[in-house]
Amino acid sequence: MKRLSYVVSFVLLSSLAVTSCSSDDHNYLKPVDPTDPVDPITVTQSTGTYLGKIEEKGNFAIVLKTNKGEFNLKFISDVVKDENLLESTLKSEKYIVSDTGNLYTLSTGSTVKNGAVVAKITQGELAVVSANGTHTFKGTLQDEQGVKYDINYSEAIDIEPIYDVTYEVQNGWYWGDNVFDHPNVAEYMSYFTQGDANKYGELEEKGTGYHISLSFFDQMAPKAWEAKIPTKTFKASTKYEVGAFKVGSKEAIENGAYHYSFATFLHRDQVAGIDKKLYILDGSIKVMEHKQGQEIRFNILLENGTRHLGKYAGTVKQGDQYTISTLRADKEVKKLTQGFMEYKGKSPITAKQNNRWNLYLYSETLTPHPGEYFWVEGSGEWMRVTLYTDLNATTDIPVGEFPIGEENAGNAGKGGGSEPGLDWGTWFFEQTIDRDGESVTSGFAPTRTGTVKVEKTGDQYTITVNAIDDRENKITASYTGALAFVNNASRAAASSAKAVKKSYGKGKKFDTVKNSRK
Repeated sequence: MKRLSYVVSFVLLSSLAVTSCSSDDHNYLKPVDPTDPVDPITVTQSTGTYLGKIEEKGNFAIVLKTNKGEFNLKFISDVVKDENLLESTLKSEKYIVSDTGNLYTLSTGSTVKNGAVVAKITQGELAVVSANGTHTFKGTLQDEQGVKYDINYSEAIDIEPIYDVTYEVQNGWYWGDNVFDHPNVAEYMSYFTQGDANKYGELEEKGTGYHISLSFFDQMAPKAWEAKIPTKTFKASTKYEVGAFKVGSKEAIENGAYHYSFATFLHRDQVAGIDKKLYILDGSIKVMEHKQGQEIRFNILLENGTRHLGKYAGTVKQGDQYTISTLRADKEVKKLTQGFMEYKGKSPITAKQNNRWNLYLYSETLTPHPGEYFWVEGSGEWMRVTLYTDLNATTDIPVGEFPIGEENAGNAGKGGGSEPGLDWGTWFFEQTIDRDGESVTSGFAPTRTGTVKVEKTGDQYTITVNAIDDRENKITASYTGALAFVNNASRAAASSAKAVKKSYGKGKKFDTVKNSRK
């Protein structure tokens, strides 16, 4: 807890004569001489617990730790609704010290502890004002020895429920958005386990413990490779929307629909013969900062009508599955000595008034096959540069500087797609030879911003690329030489890659063990 700037004044309001046997002196707080100066005490920590309801009344335990002692205060207040358990607060009322157990009383089970000495609170009252998570306490309390304490304190108090499970293991992946289902709304997939976890952090199939698997949806992370779950309270939703965790509707579940992002809950106990797999239908999840990473609190309603309260605190992993580039530093592409200029014809997109071109630029150690959709063999580096020109350019590309961006005449094409074989626009590629002697794409990066400069003298072109990929790496490349013209304006598009690495296909079922989508 942060150090609080408010103080509780510890004041002796009446002089008391205490007579006690020497053998019992240590059992009581000794009264303070009224002539002594007032010694203000600072609250260094405050915590709260909602203990649940008894006879339709809510029970709260509030602890105020000070440099002169610890106040353990037991309030009887309104019951907190189940759906609000992560936001528990005391009702604003005047609480009178009493042993009646009535509403709005401060139980005589409350104490003040100074070192090893504990004294009961027997009289007094506190006016409580609760607003936006902040509690203000004002009033006077008296302990069993007649020592009175003038309380004047105002600060946020984190009141937590009693949790069913404290989770021990977390794992997760940042998937970014899906341009079809939830454009510009990012998915933060995560799961939490307590008990017998496998090496991936999942609950063992024949283990004992608890497991929660779900996807949070929120704003896109500025840098996907540094993504973490945003700190806020997420609400259950059947939609892909900011501030929600995805649940299946009752109708979808009853109709047998299945989707990897439906939130689920597992409970297995091999000894007790428990093997529950339940969908989460509603609830809230609070994500907070924590000294060890992040703290995540669950208040979820399960499809069988029961409610589950859980908590995890520690490192929260969100592996980057959104950025595509394999580069981890700026890249200066090897010398490019072979070049082709492919004319693709008019854009097939309705209302686009431009022609499409691809420049294929290879290092000398590669063997390209332009007649086979530019399939390439060997080990080396290459680039495909996409250019958009006006409709008049059909036999050559114009000179000038092409900004990397959207498909418009005068631009270079931004790298799109999710991997080699599912790619278009301007990309960098690296080829290597695998153990079987096959040429495979071992490195790649789509460009996001930058420029492509085209110069020409006679039949000699100079192509200069200054680009930035989706991981903010700089990619620089240059080519000088002739460009063999290839007219593919009427040829059907097809995949140009023979070796395809794992798919990042978004929107498909996620296999947590293999860390891939099917």
